[in-house]
Amino acid sequence: MTLGNSMNKTVIFVTDSLGSGGAQQVVVELARLFDSSGYRVHIIAIKNECKLTIPKSIDLICLNFKKGLGIYRWLTDLYYCQKLRKIIRKIERQNHVAAIFAHEMFSSFLLGNFKSKSPVFHTIHTNYSEGYLNGKKSGRRFKKLRKLYNQKNILTVSEGIANDLLNNFKVFPKFIQTMYNPFDFENIKELSLNPIDFKEEEFILTVGRFSKEKRHDILLKAYWAANISLPLVIIGDGSIYEKKHLKEMIETLDLTEKVYLAGFKKNPYAWMRRAKLFVLSSDFEGLSNVLIESLICGTPAISTNCPSGPSEILISTPDALSPVGDVEKLSYNIVKFSQNPPEINQADLSRFDSKTILKQYESYIAQLSF
Repeated sequence: MTLGNSMNKTVIFVTDSLGSGGAQQVVVELARLFDSSGYRVHIIAIKNECKLTIPKSIDLICLNFKKGLGIYRWLTDLYYCQKLRKIIRKIERQNHVAAIFAHEMFSSFLLGNFKSKSPVFHTIHTNYSEGYLNGKKSGRRFKKLRKLYNQKNILTVSEGIANDLLNNFKVFPKFIQTMYNPFDFENIKELSLNPIDFKEEEFILTVGRFSKEKRHDILLKAYWAANISLPLVIIGDGSIYEKKHLKEMIETLDLTEKVYLAGFKKNPYAWMRRAKLFVLSSDFEGLSNVLIESLICGTPAISTNCPSGPSEILISTPDALSPVGDVEKLSYNIVKFSQNPPEINQADLSRFDSKTILKQYESYIAQLSF
């Protein structure tokens, strides 16, 4: 079932911020998708942070959130909840709102404190058992999260996240569905054709912020053990501590002539296209956009079999997955797949095409709109 004519339809995206993180990029991509399909689109950002480019045709509203302390934190949350409610009610009076999408936890919390006239979908981008509870399955945070998502319409960006929510948190949603992140294949491929400033013709690549869960330390150890001639390029930025630790490891392993810290790149696709192999070494992910983007650019990928996402992406090459933290197996796969890159299954990739994802969104909106 689809919505048919979308010209008079409106959708609202509520997000904690519009920083440069993966979840925020997905919000903007979804907003563009709906906007280009004839919807009127509103983005409400709780925090006044916007590092992403928003089309002028999309209405952007920032609540300028400022965190309260102690007893004032509760009052602050109440104030912004009421502020959000007034904005949404005003939009609903002026338009037929087909759906409201909450992205990130605080946005879901604020939206959960009042009843909207329109269907509300709460989108989860991360594996909460690993990223929020650090493997613990009890305590105050556990109860808070379970209460937050019980009896809600839930969208998860991977099946692994859905299983985590249902099995580990025992959440009972009204509706739950995996909705993969959308990717504009044509735009990614076009951007991948741009030149890069790197003298080596072939190299191994990873892309990810410097943070503990990305496990660049495991990657460096595995790369050192692989003892191959191909240089390793690491694109990303982040924690100063993690970057310092990474540099120290590179020196300790005597890899200063083989490992290149390229920093943040606005267009990583050009690097992905030219890489011989893409490697992900994370402890956990939500979906792992970079794995999909690498495959779209035509570069095969290997990964740790972390929760969640990689096993759902690399379904045609299950041997490209290695146990989390297993240096020996990851090293073996670096050698194996850099020497014999596998064919990329285009049918598998098509699941992530933005046009396919938009049709799925319209179908689920329609189910809850009548």
